[in-house]
Amino acid sequence: MSDQNQLEKLGNQFFKYRGQIPVLFFLVAFGLMHYFPNSGHWTQPSRILFALGLVIFGHVIRALAVGKRAQHTSGRNRDEQVAEALNTTGIYSMMRHPLYLGNITTYMGWAVFTGIDWLVPVFLVLFIAYYRLIIYAEEQFLYRKFGSMHSDWKNKTPLLLPAFWKYQSNSQPFSLKVVLENEYSGWAASMTTAWVLWVFQTYVMGAFQSKQCEILASALFILIFGLGMRYLKKKTNVFKAS
Repeated sequence: MSDQNQLEKLGNQFFKYRGQIPVLFFLVAFGLMHYFPNSGHWTQPSRILFALGLVIFGHVIRALAVGKRAQHTSGRNRDEQVAEALNTTGIYSMMRHPLYLGNITTYMGWAVFTGIDWLVPVFLVLFIAYYRLIIYAEEQFLYRKFGSMHSDWKNKTPLLLPAFWKYQSNSQPFSLKVVLENEYSGWAASMTTAWVLWVFQTYVMGAFQSKQCEILASALFILIFGLGMRYLKKKTNVFKAS
């Protein structure tokens, strides 16, 4: 097997488990927070606000991409690449992979939140390398399916950093229903991450006992949100196009 085929195979494996692999990164981060609890003063409000700003901005990037995409393209398909059309307008006219930029931005927010300063550039390099392999496999798939159309778009459109001056409007209307249907699980995951970090913080600060009611209430809210949105998606027509 050639090196290119091996890279594509590895990228496809990372794509298949792209929802689970970042969890491993942050399990390591939680462990490091125990050994470096004061290295970056991670309880400071300014750091927390900056971290949450990055997390929210990452989700906004994803929402802008998902809300105006062609059907059966970008999404949360798990097992294999899917594309019945090539997204080349809207946010995709400025960069080829806004969903992955959104993910990286969100993950950097959580890395900042840990307060371990050296962990932020380390995670940035690791996540860029991780997504670069996924992108390689994805673009091989897109080239085989769309040929010169993909090549032309690739040659004029940056990978992850947006070229705002290249923006081309998208006639596809923005659909909040599509965003809710596809992104609620990511929002729930971010809320869960925030909850875990908060619980860890209160435990380290010795305030766990006094915060038990707030901790339980927030956990219940996240659970109701996640299960409620899943029920609406699976059992109702709320997210169906009218």
